[in-house]
Amino acid sequence: MIGLASRTLLQMRRPDRMRHFKLLEAAQWLPADDLATLSRDNLTALLRHAAQQVPYYGQVCSEAGLDPSTVTADDLDHFPRLTKTDLMEDQARFFAGNAAATDRVPNATGGSSGVWFNFFVDRSSVERRTANAMRGMVWAGWKPGEKQAVLWGHPRDNKTTHSLRGRLMASLVHRSVNLNAYDMDDAVLADYARRLKAWKPVMIRGYASALAFLADYLTREGVDVPAPRGIISSAETLTDEHRASIEGYFGCRLLNRYGSREFADIAHQCEQVAGLHIFTDRVHVEILRPDGSACDPGERGEIVITDLENRVMPFIRYRTGDLGRIQAAPCSCGRGFPLLEAVEGRTSELIVGRNGKYYSCQSPRLFGADIPGIGQMQLIQDTLAEIEIRIVPDDRWTEESRASLIARMTGLLGDINLTISLVDEIPPAPSGKYPFTISRVSPFSR
Repeated sequence: MIGLASRTLLQMRRPDRMRHFKLLEAAQWLPADDLATLSRDNLTALLRHAAQQVPYYGQVCSEAGLDPSTVTADDLDHFPRLTKTDLMEDQARFFAGNAAATDRVPNATGGSSGVWFNFFVDRSSVERRTANAMRGMVWAGWKPGEKQAVLWGHPRDNKTTHSLRGRLMASLVHRSVNLNAYDMDDAVLADYARRLKAWKPVMIRGYASALAFLADYLTREGVDVPAPRGIISSAETLTDEHRASIEGYFGCRLLNRYGSREFADIAHQCEQVAGLHIFTDRVHVEILRPDGSACDPGERGEIVITDLENRVMPFIRYRTGDLGRIQAAPCSCGRGFPLLEAVEGRTSELIVGRNGKYYSCQSPRLFGADIPGIGQMQLIQDTLAEIEIRIVPDDRWTEESRASLIARMTGLLGDINLTISLVDEIPPAPSGKYPFTISRVSPFSR
């Protein structure tokens, strides 16, 4: 009954969101060819808008000899790939001239790379972004009006709980309880366990590492929290270890979601828990080699994205710094979206060996996290020849552990200089996430 009332309130307060949600729900079942045509049409419209209204892209077309009024999706290669730094250095040139200041909704990245990036999105796209998130949440077994819990660390997403109005909206309309993932210890986790018991969410969303940290605590302490219908992991690479911890405790469907502050949800696993469906009705995704050429299906490359919705500050061929592969075969669920086979971390997290090999570090166990005595570890690579490994040791750490770790790393990367530092803790990034690797050596760097 409360769920029905919440859906009714949501429909009354956010009619555009619910209208977009219904349209997106229907669009996912379009045939693959129809979705591809829709995506190309949207891309053409976005490029023409940018070429005619955005100073930077007007200059790009002028230098390439393109007529802004006749640009099509086939001309995308003429548009340069952009980085966060490019947009930060001269942001005014990326604003659309026909967009009123009131249409600009401020947003910011989480700072996990060490750089906070302030940008703007189209006001009319905000509700579509939320509606699309709801589409993915339905795949996890949730329905509009049902309870959810969010284990997150970005202050922008947690601030609504600071006001009475925000708490009422969260409880009665959005039916969401926010749990701050930024700073968690046993006392905080015990409180979260009590709140989850009382709230009984149908779905939990959160960072992969934070969800695994919570699951490990609940397992270790023998705390019984009712299992949700589904869990969505996002904002980090979901490692096999994280998945095992989360599924091992909660025993429910765990779906991986790929998104960013710049684009919101980009791709999402469905009920089949296979590849991630790329939301091509919202974004255009390219997988590119270091030289900028397109990867073949199954080949790992950098994920480069064009936002098909944001008109006030178009993001065209934006270098996410993430790595992924396109899957050749469609999903058995029947949805027409193409699939990301996997998101394999970030270019800034690639560990590169002097033997020419590089690893995207999806599994910490590959690099020695399974060695007895290692409670937590982090790899930092500043040069091709040197890597620092920070270890939070437990009581099983010995010189044999050290020797095993060195052997593991040199076996993977060849002749490198290793520094092993024993530390009391590994602090999180400003976003609240715990990066396993920090690398300044990458074949994808410009």
